[in-house]
Amino acid sequence: MKVLLVSSNLHSQFPACFPNAVGALSAYLSREGHEIRALHLARKRDFRKVGPALREFQPDVVGISAVTCETPIIAPVAAEARRWSPTVPILVGGIHAIVAPETVFEVSEVDGLCYGEGETAFAEYLRRLESGNDPQGAPGFYIRSGADIRKNPPLPFIEDLDSLPMMDRSVTDLQEVIDANNGTINLIFSRGCPWNCQFCCNHHIKRIQPGTYARVISVPNVMAELRKLAANYRFRHVLFRDDTFTWNREWAMEFVEAYKKEFSYPFDVFSRVDCLDDGMIDALAEAGCRHIFLGLDSGNDYIRNKVLNKEQLNEDLFRVTDRMKAKGIIPMVSNIVGLPYETPEMFQDTVEINKRLHQDKVVFSPSCGACPKIWVFTPWPGSDLYKLCRKEGWLQEEPTSAKVYRESVLEMPGFSRRRIDQEFRTFRYRVYKDKHPLHAFLFLLYDSRPVQAVFERIPMGAMGTVRETFLAALNPQRRSEVLGKLLGGFRKASARRA
Repeated sequence: MKVLLVSSNLHSQFPACFPNAVGALSAYLSREGHEIRALHLARKRDFRKVGPALREFQPDVVGISAVTCETPIIAPVAAEARRWSPTVPILVGGIHAIVAPETVFEVSEVDGLCYGEGETAFAEYLRRLESGNDPQGAPGFYIRSGADIRKNPPLPFIEDLDSLPMMDRSVTDLQEVIDANNGTINLIFSRGCPWNCQFCCNHHIKRIQPGTYARVISVPNVMAELRKLAANYRFRHVLFRDDTFTWNREWAMEFVEAYKKEFSYPFDVFSRVDCLDDGMIDALAEAGCRHIFLGLDSGNDYIRNKVLNKEQLNEDLFRVTDRMKAKGIIPMVSNIVGLPYETPEMFQDTVEINKRLHQDKVVFSPSCGACPKIWVFTPWPGSDLYKLCRKEGWLQEEPTSAKVYRESVLEMPGFSRRRIDQEFRTFRYRVYKDKHPLHAFLFLLYDSRPVQAVFERIPMGAMGTVRETFLAALNPQRRSEVLGKLLGGFRKASARRA
């Protein structure tokens, strides 16, 4: 069958990103013999491609993939598909469909949604449709039937990730994405997470389907895909974007041993302090790991461990980060402001810990820019903290716009939206102002509303140059290299005009 898959990152905090869910689904359905066309909406003008794609491709099914902040695309894409055909099945998948199915069906054109891992469920739906059987009983789907919504039984999580084909990297222009991310390629080789942090929807998703939630692709298959990517794309840095790269210690140690034998690309990973022992840190450093992202989230013990359920101590954080620094790995700390029950005084604990972690130098990464990272708390549907915020009456609007991560949707008695915004925009200034006043001023400028408003209008293709310029201002080691590159581009442009 012919399937059109539509995705978007128009409303994302990270406008240059690869649609992993669509890449995985396209690869699987193609192996099953279906003809797939993907349409990734990376710019607002890309909406104009939806109608022509429908008329040209003539799909038998239209699938729309969306995370919560991308849900604004569902209604216009579904409406365009319904105008083209009154009968084509319009299906929705992605994280938001799993955690908030009732909101998806508010779009009248939607016929069904997949509420778990999509490969086997979507393939079964297509088998039934193609054979002339009624797909309304397809497992893993909610199906609209007149005025009713029918929930079919779930399929189990896919236990063996090696049984899946390599991701289809052609669903968007991957080289453009790499270039827009400073020459960094973002990769994921696992699914799920073993922990139950209350701000994340993982603890909800793992209950949706039976079976094992946290899984990894075997190291030989990971290496095979890395070889293929290295042969077909230009990149100079790798970000392994798995939720927690080192949760499976045996797998992680096997990987770094294999990686360092074949590749010299520096790389970054995401991890937690409670799954980073000295041996793991040493092995990562030897294989070329340059940065490890750690979710501090809050420097206040009560907020971090009781409200967020992180179960991490400050002394463990300092022990791990000291070891990382000694081995040449830079800690990249992620923080959140405006958490439930937090006050400005509690958030000051987060500022103080970051001062302690970043007193030596200003921290940045080619893969994710400058640090420490600071996000405004977003209560994602499906998380326990979302339910809490609704119950307490703090939620002022749903987190479905481009401003998530940068503006609070909560109004709490002890921490107003206005004060949260103030703390957010001055956080990195306060972290660096005592030891690095010049860089602190640059951060104050960079995090201001006017500058961020300008950045939001920059096309994805130009984002790499913008990031390069900003990193050059922060990084003395690369300043001459990057500025020389920009000067060379200016000279070429001037010569062409002449």
